[in-house]
Amino acid sequence: MVVVTKMEHMDNVKKLREELQKQGRKYTLEREELLQVIFSEEDVYSLDELYQRAHRQNAIHAKSTIYRNLDFYLKAGFIMEAGKPGARKRYKTNYAAFS
Repeated sequence: MVVVTKMEHMDNVKKLREELQKQGRKYTLEREELLQVIFSEEDVYSLDELYQRAHRQNAIHAKSTIYRNLDFYLKAGFIMEAGKPGARKRYKTNYAAFS
């Protein structure tokens, strides 16, 4: 798990708000908390694994939150697909999007 400083958290929230505005979406605390879970992931993960981690941290409550926001996080560049073609989809955090 990646440890996030207060400054990094503030920078991540700023980037989140900018991307939400670009895509015509609204800021929500759930989206912010989910982004922090995404940022703390070092390994490749499935959406189910991401949901389990986010749910354990009380960042989100419904699995549908992951699926409704997946396209946003992909388009924003916060995550990217990391699996082999034809295999179960897996994702990884794109740390370059946060720098």
